[in-house]
This record gives sequence, structure tokens and C-alpha cells, in this order.
Amino acid sequence: MVSILSFDSRSMKSILDESNKAYFTPEYPLFYKNKMPKSNNKDKFFYRSAIDSALRTNQVSAIATMIEYIILYQNNFVSSFMFKNNFTELLEKGVELSHLIEAKIFKF
Repeated sequence: MVSILSFDSRSMKSILDESNKAYFTPEYPLFYKNKMPKSNNKDKFFYRSAIDSALRTNQVSAIATMIEYIILYQNNFVSSFMFKNNFTELLEKGVELSHLIEAKIFKF
């Protein structure tokens, strides 16, 4: 659901609101890369996360909300793969990344 609604900042803030905290657990991550078929060749695939989708639609506020969630509930090295190809683009868009860099995500 998060991957589908990542294009809308208001939806992301509503889903990841603290009032839903009872449903959040590190055991079941909300953010991961989805395997998607390429449109011109169904035998080839690419991987896209909700952060990638939000970047494509220029939803900086939604990205900031997602990063806050990832730091709180998915704070481990496995989550670093979501930022492997889009870290420079996040910097260019002006997304606050200091908390992300200080988290356990990039420390192995």
C-alpha cells in the first residue's frame, strides 16, 4: 500500500502517523524494493521502492516522512539498499539526510 500511495504527501503522512504506531514493527518492514516488469520486455525487470516513486513525482515531504519511519522502524543495514541509486538525487532535492546518515542504516 505504501508503494502505491507514495506519490501523495498527505497520504504518506496519514499512513505513517503516530496514531498508527501500534501497527508498526521492525519485524515487518513497510519499505522495500518491488520487482517490476519493464514495459517493453516482460522478461526483464527493474526494482523500485516507494522512495523512488516519490522522487519521480517530486514529493519531498513524503520522502522526509518515509525516511523518518525508516530510521525509527527499519534502522538496519538492509535498508541501505533503498538509497543506493537515489542518494545524490535526494541531496539535490534538498531532503534532510543528516539523521539518515547518523542512523545504523549506513553503518555496518
